Parts: sequence; C-alpha cells; structure tokens
Amino acid sequence: MILILALAYPATIAALFYFAFLRPVQQQQKKQREQLLSLHVGDEVLTQAGFIATIKEVRVPEERGPTVLILDLGGTEVRAVASAILQTLSPAPPPEPAKPPERKEITEHVRT
Repeated sequence: MILILALAYPATIAALFYFAFLRPVQQQQKKQREQLLSLHVGDEVLTQAGFIATIKEVRVPEERGPTVLILDLGGTEVRAVASAILQTLSPAPPPEPAKPPERKEITEHVRT
C-alpha cells in the first residue's frame, strides 16, 4: 500500500504540472502556427515591435528557412520574419469574382 502511494504522489504532481504549465503553452504555439500559415497579402497585422502594418508580399523560401514578409507601414516598406507577427487585426478583403464582359446588343438598321 505504501509503495502505491509512493508512486501515485509523483505521478499526480507530474500530471498537474503538465496540465497547468505545458499544455497551455503547446496550445498557444499551435494557435500561433496556424495563424502564421493563414497570413495573406492585404492582411492588417500587429508586430512584436508594436507596428500596425499591411502585408504587401509573402516570401516563402524554397529551402528550409524563415518566411519573410514585406510590410507596408503607411509608405515605408519593412521586411520582417513571419514569427514577428503577434496577431492579425483585420483580414484582407476577399477578391471579387471575375465578372464576364458585358455584351452589347448590336441592332442593325435595315433600310428597305
């Protein structure tokens, strides 16, 4: 009986540590990864430096490396690593669907 209690106490402490500290951090990291994958041109974002900027271009490297964003700070272009984005303030407006060209009816005047 004492052996079971001696093993249960550390296991309980480990489980509490996991749910109190490690799990919330993992969930936050997962949420940030998903947010970084959903960045698009035209999104308004908040950087870690406190800048509010609009994404002008997203450069994904062919090889392993950080994704680089070109941000527009109201006339000034800045390069930033994608992990420097804290949150998306407003997503880019969805592109408008292409409208078919308007057809003009041609009426012929027939003289008889």
